[in-house]
Amino acid sequence: MTQNVEPLNLLVDADMYAFRITSASKEEIMWDEHTVSAYLDLDKAKLSFVSALMNLDLEVREAFKIPASVPTKVYLCFTDPDDIFRKLLLPSYKENRSGKGKPLGYWPLVDWIKSQYPNVMCKQGLEADDCIGILATSLPNTVMCSGDKDFKSVPGRFFDIIHQEPYTITEDEADYFHLYQTLIGDTADNYKGCPGIGPVTAHRLLSVSPTWETVRDAFALKGLSEDDALLQARIARILRASDVDMKTYKPILWKPTSN
Repeated sequence: MTQNVEPLNLLVDADMYAFRITSASKEEIMWDEHTVSAYLDLDKAKLSFVSALMNLDLEVREAFKIPASVPTKVYLCFTDPDDIFRKLLLPSYKENRSGKGKPLGYWPLVDWIKSQYPNVMCKQGLEADDCIGILATSLPNTVMCSGDKDFKSVPGRFFDIIHQEPYTITEDEADYFHLYQTLIGDTADNYKGCPGIGPVTAHRLLSVSPTWETVRDAFALKGLSEDDALLQARIARILRASDVDMKTYKPILWKPTSN
Protein backbone atom coordinates (compact mmCIF):
# COMPACT_ATOMS: atom_id res chain seq x y z
CA MET A 1 0.00 0.00 0.00
CA THR A 2 1.47 3.35 -1.07
CA GLN A 3 1.54 6.02 1.62
CA ASN A 4 0.40 9.47 0.57
CA VAL A 5 3.14 12.07 0.89
CA GLU A 6 2.24 15.70 1.49
CA PRO A 7 3.70 17.70 -1.43
CA LEU A 8 6.16 20.51 -1.07
CA ASN A 9 4.10 23.61 -1.88
CA LEU A 10 6.32 26.24 -3.50
CA LEU A 11 4.67 29.66 -3.31
CA VAL A 12 6.37 31.74 -5.97
CA ASP A 13 6.43 35.49 -6.43
CA ALA A 14 5.81 35.19 -10.16
CA ASP A 15 5.69 38.99 -10.54
CA MET A 16 9.33 39.13 -9.50
CA TYR A 17 10.40 36.22 -11.70
CA ALA A 18 8.69 37.63 -14.79
CA PHE A 19 10.19 41.07 -14.12
CA ARG A 20 13.72 39.76 -13.58
CA ILE A 21 13.63 37.45 -16.61
CA THR A 22 12.31 40.05 -19.05
CA SER A 23 14.70 42.69 -17.68
CA ALA A 24 17.64 40.36 -18.31
CA SER A 25 16.40 39.13 -21.70
CA LYS A 26 16.17 42.41 -23.58
CA GLU A 27 18.49 42.71 -26.57
CA GLU A 28 19.48 45.78 -28.55
CA ILE A 29 20.41 46.30 -32.17
CA MET A 30 22.35 49.41 -33.17
CA TRP A 31 21.45 50.06 -36.80
CA ASP A 32 23.61 53.13 -37.11
CA GLU A 33 24.97 55.87 -34.87
CA HIS A 34 21.51 57.42 -34.55
CA THR A 35 19.21 54.39 -34.42
CA VAL A 36 18.94 51.69 -31.76
CA SER A 37 16.05 49.27 -31.37
CA ALA A 38 15.26 46.83 -28.58
CA TYR A 39 13.62 43.43 -28.75
CA LEU A 40 12.95 40.39 -26.61
CA ASP A 41 12.95 36.79 -27.77
CA LEU A 42 9.80 35.59 -26.00
CA ASP A 43 10.61 31.91 -26.59
CA LYS A 44 13.93 32.34 -24.78
CA ALA A 45 12.17 34.18 -21.95
CA LYS A 46 9.72 31.29 -21.61
CA LEU A 47 12.55 28.78 -21.44
CA SER A 48 14.29 30.95 -18.85
CA PHE A 49 11.15 30.92 -16.72
CA VAL A 50 10.76 27.14 -16.93
CA SER A 51 14.44 26.70 -16.08
CA ALA A 52 14.18 29.14 -13.16
CA LEU A 53 11.33 27.16 -11.61
CA MET A 54 13.21 23.89 -11.99
CA ASN A 55 16.30 25.39 -10.35
CA LEU A 56 14.19 26.90 -7.59
CA ASP A 57 12.79 23.48 -6.71
CA LEU A 58 16.30 22.07 -6.43
CA GLU A 59 17.59 25.03 -4.41
CA VAL A 60 14.70 24.91 -1.95
CA ARG A 61 15.06 21.16 -1.46
CA GLU A 62 18.77 21.52 -0.76
CA ALA A 63 18.27 24.50 1.57
CA PHE A 64 15.57 22.83 3.69
CA LYS A 65 16.81 19.23 3.33
CA ILE A 66 13.65 18.04 1.57
CA PRO A 67 14.07 14.59 -0.02
CA ALA A 68 13.47 13.98 -3.71
CA SER A 69 10.68 11.54 -2.84
CA VAL A 70 8.45 14.47 -1.81
CA PRO A 71 6.51 15.75 -4.84
CA THR A 72 6.37 19.45 -5.66
CA LYS A 73 3.32 21.60 -6.27
CA VAL A 74 4.04 25.10 -7.54
CA TYR A 75 1.74 28.07 -6.98
CA LEU A 76 2.49 31.11 -9.13
CA CYS A 77 1.27 34.31 -7.50
CA PHE A 78 0.61 37.55 -9.37
CA THR A 79 -0.57 41.03 -8.41
CA ASP A 80 -3.97 42.16 -9.65
CA PRO A 81 -3.00 44.36 -12.63
CA ASP A 82 -6.08 46.57 -12.29
CA ASP A 83 -6.12 47.68 -8.68
CA ILE A 84 -4.97 46.78 -5.18
CA PHE A 85 -6.88 47.36 -1.97
CA ARG A 86 -4.04 49.34 -0.33
CA LYS A 87 -4.46 52.12 -2.87
CA LEU A 88 -8.07 52.48 -1.75
CA LEU A 89 -6.82 52.98 1.80
CA LEU A 90 -3.87 55.19 0.83
CA PRO A 91 -4.03 56.63 -2.71
CA SER A 92 -0.32 57.54 -2.61
CA TYR A 93 0.67 53.89 -2.06
CA LYS A 94 3.36 52.99 -4.64
CA GLU A 95 2.62 56.27 -6.42
CA ASN A 96 6.38 56.80 -6.68
CA ARG A 97 6.48 53.89 -9.16
CA SER A 98 3.89 55.33 -11.54
CA GLY A 99 5.14 55.87 -15.06
CA LYS A 100 8.02 53.42 -14.74
CA GLY A 101 6.18 50.60 -16.49
CA LYS A 102 7.24 47.00 -16.93
CA PRO A 103 10.16 45.63 -18.93
CA LEU A 104 9.79 44.87 -22.61
CA GLY A 105 7.89 41.60 -23.04
CA TYR A 106 6.67 41.42 -19.43
CA TRP A 107 2.96 41.19 -20.14
CA PRO A 108 3.23 38.65 -22.99
CA LEU A 109 5.34 36.46 -20.71
CA VAL A 110 2.81 36.80 -17.88
CA ASP A 111 -0.04 35.89 -20.24
CA TRP A 112 1.86 32.79 -21.36
CA ILE A 113 2.60 31.74 -17.76
CA LYS A 114 -1.06 32.07 -16.82
CA SER A 115 -2.09 29.97 -19.82
CA GLN A 116 0.44 27.20 -19.21
CA TYR A 117 0.53 26.59 -15.46
CA PRO A 118 -2.40 25.13 -13.50
CA ASN A 119 -1.92 26.76 -10.09
CA VAL A 120 -1.90 30.48 -10.78
CA MET A 121 -3.25 32.79 -8.07
CA CYS A 122 -4.23 36.34 -9.00
CA LYS A 123 -7.09 37.75 -6.93
CA GLN A 124 -8.94 41.03 -7.31
CA GLY A 125 -7.44 43.75 -5.15
CA LEU A 126 -4.53 41.64 -3.90
CA GLU A 127 -0.79 41.75 -4.54
CA ALA A 128 1.37 38.71 -5.17
CA ASP A 129 2.74 39.06 -1.63
CA ASP A 130 -0.78 38.74 -0.22
CA CYS A 131 -1.52 35.63 -2.28
CA ILE A 132 1.68 34.03 -0.99
CA GLY A 133 0.94 35.03 2.60
CA ILE A 134 -2.58 33.59 2.42
CA LEU A 135 -1.36 30.29 0.97
CA ALA A 136 1.56 30.08 3.42
CA THR A 137 -0.84 30.32 6.37
CA SER A 138 -3.49 27.98 4.99
CA LEU A 139 -1.56 25.14 3.30
CA PRO A 140 0.81 22.59 4.89
CA ASN A 141 4.47 22.12 3.97
CA THR A 142 4.99 25.46 2.21
CA VAL A 143 8.02 27.54 1.26
CA MET A 144 7.56 31.16 0.24
CA CYS A 145 9.87 32.16 -2.62
CA SER A 146 10.61 35.82 -3.30
CA GLY A 147 13.25 38.49 -2.88
CA ASP A 148 11.05 40.81 -0.83
CA LYS A 149 12.14 41.54 2.75
CA ASP A 150 8.52 42.17 3.76
CA PHE A 151 7.92 38.42 4.01
CA LYS A 152 9.49 38.53 7.46
CA SER A 153 5.98 39.54 8.55
CA VAL A 154 4.55 36.16 7.49
CA PRO A 155 5.20 33.07 9.65
CA GLY A 156 6.67 30.09 7.86
CA ARG A 157 9.62 29.00 5.74
CA PHE A 158 11.06 31.42 3.22
CA PHE A 159 13.64 31.20 0.46
CA ASP A 160 15.24 34.45 -0.67
CA ILE A 161 15.61 34.05 -4.43
CA ILE A 162 18.05 36.96 -4.72
CA HIS A 163 20.52 36.00 -1.98
CA GLN A 164 19.81 32.25 -2.15
CA GLU A 165 19.17 32.21 1.59
CA PRO A 166 16.61 30.12 3.52
CA TYR A 167 15.11 31.10 6.84
CA THR A 168 12.14 30.31 9.04
CA ILE A 169 9.97 32.92 10.74
CA THR A 170 7.93 32.14 13.85
CA GLU A 171 4.55 33.74 14.42
CA ASP A 172 5.97 35.94 17.19
CA GLU A 173 8.79 37.09 14.90
CA ALA A 174 6.31 37.79 12.10
CA ASP A 175 4.09 39.84 14.41
CA TYR A 176 7.12 41.77 15.63
CA PHE A 177 8.23 42.58 12.10
CA HIS A 178 4.76 43.81 11.18
CA LEU A 179 4.85 46.29 14.07
CA TYR A 180 8.39 47.27 13.14
CA GLN A 181 7.40 47.90 9.53
CA THR A 182 4.42 49.95 10.70
CA LEU A 183 6.79 52.22 12.62
CA ILE A 184 9.48 52.71 9.96
CA GLY A 185 7.30 52.64 6.83
CA ASP A 186 8.71 51.77 3.43
CA THR A 187 9.98 54.39 0.99
CA ALA A 188 9.92 51.84 -1.85
CA ASP A 189 6.17 51.40 -1.38
CA ASN A 190 5.62 55.06 -0.47
CA TYR A 191 4.07 54.78 2.97
CA LYS A 192 5.67 56.81 5.71
CA GLY A 193 5.30 54.94 8.99
CA CYS A 194 5.75 57.05 12.11
CA PRO A 195 7.53 60.36 11.41
CA GLY A 196 11.07 60.50 12.70
CA ILE A 197 11.33 56.81 13.57
CA GLY A 198 13.92 54.72 11.79
CA PRO A 199 15.13 51.15 12.26
CA VAL A 200 17.25 51.78 15.37
CA THR A 201 14.51 53.59 17.27
CA ALA A 202 11.86 51.10 16.17
CA HIS A 203 13.91 48.14 17.41
CA ARG A 204 14.66 49.96 20.67
CA LEU A 205 10.99 50.64 21.34
CA LEU A 206 9.80 47.16 20.40
CA SER A 207 12.58 45.40 22.31
CA VAL A 208 11.05 46.83 25.49
CA SER A 209 7.43 46.06 24.57
CA PRO A 210 6.60 44.46 21.18
CA THR A 211 2.93 45.43 21.34
CA TRP A 212 0.39 47.53 19.50
CA GLU A 213 0.33 49.93 22.46
CA THR A 214 4.00 50.73 21.79
CA VAL A 215 3.23 51.58 18.18
CA ARG A 216 0.12 53.58 19.09
CA ASP A 217 2.02 55.59 21.71
CA ALA A 218 4.88 56.31 19.30
CA PHE A 219 2.40 57.84 16.84
CA ALA A 220 0.72 59.76 19.67
CA LEU A 221 4.04 61.36 20.64
CA LYS A 222 4.18 62.75 17.09
CA GLY A 223 0.70 64.23 17.42
CA LEU A 224 -0.96 61.47 15.38
CA SER A 225 -4.02 59.41 16.24
CA GLU A 226 -4.44 55.68 16.63
CA ASP A 227 -6.33 55.72 13.31
CA ASP A 228 -3.18 57.14 11.70
CA ALA A 229 -1.15 54.29 13.16
CA LEU A 230 -3.77 51.75 12.12
CA LEU A 231 -3.70 52.95 8.52
CA GLN A 232 0.07 52.40 8.36
CA ALA A 233 -0.33 48.97 9.96
CA ARG A 234 -2.90 47.92 7.38
CA ILE A 235 -0.72 49.08 4.53
CA ALA A 236 2.32 47.30 5.98
CA ARG A 237 0.64 43.96 6.61
CA ILE A 238 1.04 41.15 4.10
CA LEU A 239 -2.25 39.29 4.35
CA ARG A 240 -2.50 35.94 6.08
CA ALA A 241 -5.39 33.50 5.79
CA SER A 242 -6.98 35.13 8.84
CA ASP A 243 -6.98 38.48 7.03
CA VAL A 244 -9.32 37.48 4.18
CA ASP A 245 -12.70 35.94 3.58
CA MET A 246 -11.48 32.64 2.16
CA LYS A 247 -14.54 32.30 -0.08
CA THR A 248 -14.25 35.68 -1.78
CA TYR A 249 -10.64 36.66 -0.97
CA LYS A 250 -11.87 40.06 0.15
CA PRO A 251 -9.48 41.56 2.72
CA ILE A 252 -10.51 41.77 6.37
CA LEU A 253 -8.75 44.93 7.52
CA TRP A 254 -6.31 44.19 10.34
CA LYS A 255 -7.13 45.20 13.91
CA PRO A 256 -4.89 44.94 16.97
CA THR A 257 -5.81 42.22 19.44
CA SER A 258 -5.65 44.68 22.32
CA ASN A 259 -5.95 48.44 22.80
